[in-house]
Parts: sequence; structure tokens; C-alpha cells
Amino acid sequence: MQWLRIIHLIHGVFFIFMLLSGLCLYIVATRTWFNQIGFPLVQFHLLTACFYCGLVLYSLYRIGRYLLKKPPVKKFNFILNLLFFLMWMASGLLMYFQAYLLAEVRNVAVVIHDWTTFLFLPWVLTHTIGHLFNVSLPWPAWWKRRAALPPIIEENMLERRDFLKLFSLAFLFLLIGSWFKWLTPILNVTEAENKRRGYFRIYNVTNDFPRYEDREWSLTIDGLINKKESIGYTDLLHLPSTTIIDNFHCVTGWSVRNVEMKGVLLKDLFDAYGLEAKGKFVTAYSGDEVYFDSFLTTQLIDEEALLVYEMDGEFLKPAQGYPCRLYHPDMYGYKSVKWVDRLEFSGERKKGYWQQSGGYDLNGYL
Repeated sequence: MQWLRIIHLIHGVFFIFMLLSGLCLYIVATRTWFNQIGFPLVQFHLLTACFYCGLVLYSLYRIGRYLLKKPPVKKFNFILNLLFFLMWMASGLLMYFQAYLLAEVRNVAVVIHDWTTFLFLPWVLTHTIGHLFNVSLPWPAWWKRRAALPPIIEENMLERRDFLKLFSLAFLFLLIGSWFKWLTPILNVTEAENKRRGYFRIYNVTNDFPRYEDREWSLTIDGLINKKESIGYTDLLHLPSTTIIDNFHCVTGWSVRNVEMKGVLLKDLFDAYGLEAKGKFVTAYSGDEVYFDSFLTTQLIDEEALLVYEMDGEFLKPAQGYPCRLYHPDMYGYKSVKWVDRLEFSGERKKGYWQQSGGYDLNGYL
């Protein structure tokens, strides 16, 4: 039927766009590259997903009726797609509205969304190759055509070898999907066991980051302040330290629980150096020379914001902001400027990188 072919084609196009954009968001290198060129990948993925969901819901009833008289393989493909679609839609909605949910709920949603994608990939590849190259898998006649069922199927008398075949095929698809999942790069902040549950997904806006192992780092404090100050790494380590255990939350829905962070409170640093801010606002700049975000001065000084240099008992990894990153315990991770090397106080507030590029909230409170 012509309408079914058109729906199938549109479905495939939107699905491929949604799948590819989702994978690009998951993989660090591609996500960062899209950030660099200024392409709104998150918004593109969400918009594509909305169109895809609308298309599926629109065609669901008609396709379901059409398949009632089709062979089992057609019904199986429809049910499998529908099952994964419902899992994607439910987990995606939870991720989108994650600000209203408990961290445990949104973390489960992120895991389901990821695994649903990777476990579905083998079936996508099989289905696509079959259509593009007209490859027909060696299904039995009763499965791919409306033929009489064999007695062992009709009477539910499957032998052990039949169960082994079915199990082996399912295991193969799970193995391939899991292989895709673990091929993607993830960063364990420490190699040893620690208190955290989960892992950090690294979000950078450049494909490289400053390498302070090879050059000296210092934090410049200037602008509307009683005196300009430059604080070296050794100076920072000699200041009174504070250790907190907190849950790190990302605005995209994932969280890492019980992260132990050690650093210097901004108010302790100001007391130690006799600093007094004259500006109502402060902009924190990253050493990558691209990223920055802004705060009310009171948010950093009075709300116990930290200059973090250790995580889970170890110095920060380079990709995590070594040698120092800013952290506010009541704000999302995008406010935690990595490789922070300058705090500029001013009388007017600047919109940060993600406020300009992604429309994120200026204050970023949880």
C-alpha cells in the first residue's frame, strides 16, 4: 500500500536523525564538535524526537490493523519497535522533566534511554541491510509467510534445541548491543573504588582542554574589587581547606551520588587575602578561553561555593578540570566552571556560555 510505504520512509528518516543525534550527544568527541561549531544538537534531537513520536502515534492504529493479517515476522517487528518506542518516550520524558524528579528516578531514566538505544542497534542494522541489499534472513516459512504452523509450534512442543537457538539469537543481539554501548568512551574519575555511584559524562565546549601539567596555573581575581590578586596552585593548596560530600547533578538528567570534593571556600580565600568585592556580579572564566559563566557575588561568597582541587581523595583529572574548578553545591553542573583561571567582578551581569548557546537558566539552581 502506497500510504504504508510513505509512512515507513518518513519513519525511517526521522528515526535515523534521532538515533544519530542521540549517539552524537552520547559520545564526547562528537558532542564537543557540535558545541564548537555552534550547532544546537540537543534542541535538534528533542525536535526530531517530538516529530518522530507524533508520526508513530498518528500511524499506530492504521498500521496495527494492517498487520493483523500479516505473517508473524511482520507482527514481531511492529511489536519490537513499539516496545522500544515506549521505552524511549517514557525515559525521554523523565529526562526532560528531570528537574521535578528525584535523582534516583532520573538516573534510571538515563540508563534506560542509553541501553534502549544500544540494544536496538543490532535490529536496526539487520533491518536496514535487509531492505537496502534485499537480503532475506533464513526465517522458517511459518514465520515469514502465512503458512500452517508446524505441529511442535502449534502444540507448544518445542525441543531443547529450539530453545537453544532462540536463546543464542537473543544473546547475540544483546552482546552486540552491549559491545556498542561499551565502545563509547566513558571517564572514570578515579581508577580505584570510591564512594560514587555512576560516572561523569564529560561535557566540554572544545575538543581539547588546557594541559596544566606542562605549564603553570594561577587564578586571577580582578575587576571591581579592592585589589587585584593572582593566586598560584601552591598558594591555593596552603589555604584552609573544606571537604564536602555532595551529589553532582547535570541539567541533562544524570547525577553522580556521594562525590567527595575538597577545596577552598571562596569566602575563606577572600578572608585570607583581605579581598573585598565592590561589584554585585562575578564572571568565572575557564582556561580553555571559551567557556564562562556568571553569578551574583553573594552566590559565591555567602553560599559556600568552592574552588575544588580534589575529587574522591585524588587531584582532579585533566578532563575534570585540573588543577581547579568552581563548584556551587546548590547549582547544576554547567555552573561548575572547569579550569577556572579568572574571577572578574563587575557592576553588570554577563550571560554565560550556555545561557547564550542553549538558553539555560542564569542562576542554575537545582
